[in-house]
Amino acid sequence: MKKITLTIIIAMFLFAGKSQAQTMFGNTAQTLSNKVLSLGVNAASTVQNSTLLATGSLAYFFHLGYGTSRTTDFGINVGKAWGTMYYGLDFEKSLVKNGDFYVSGTLGGHYWGTAGADADLIASVKINDFYLTSGIDVDINPIKQSNGTVIIYVPAYVPVTFEFNPNSKMAFTLEANIAINSPAFTTVGAGINFYFK
Repeated sequence: MKKITLTIIIAMFLFAGKSQAQTMFGNTAQTLSNKVLSLGVNAASTVQNSTLLATGSLAYFFHLGYGTSRTTDFGINVGKAWGTMYYGLDFEKSLVKNGDFYVSGTLGGHYWGTAGADADLIASVKINDFYLTSGIDVDINPIKQSNGTVIIYVPAYVPVTFEFNPNSKMAFTLEANIAINSPAFTTVGAGINFYFK
């Protein structure tokens, strides 16, 4: 277990050095089962001022996920993100499954006023009908300035998600995305997901 924990910590720092963060949408490290479809919606609010957004600004997201194998899934996210439309795609791969402990990695892309890339590495622990998830979530957002130069913003977050599964058909989530550098901004949110086999 110590080796697994050390591997996760090292991988999180490697991911943090390479990418930039985006909202996690209440994700756990457990991938969808093969041919399982998920539909979800969540709302998020900023809790700190940023150069882009005021405290208390709201965003709404809709999610579609599909299990492509026993250890992988594919997701689509669309929403109104603080006044601007957000479109995202992601591919998640299960890396560790040890009893009620899970680790997964996700790579993806998004368009939110400009195109960017996403990466995360997260771990979840299941306790009865609850999942507690955390890790690192980062994005790479190249922004073209008015003078033609391109600046790459790399916001990074630590997501903390609490999920309750009353049955196999639905899940309720509460989430905080805690900013860990200056391009990022902290958000809190809540949502619901439905699962179809």
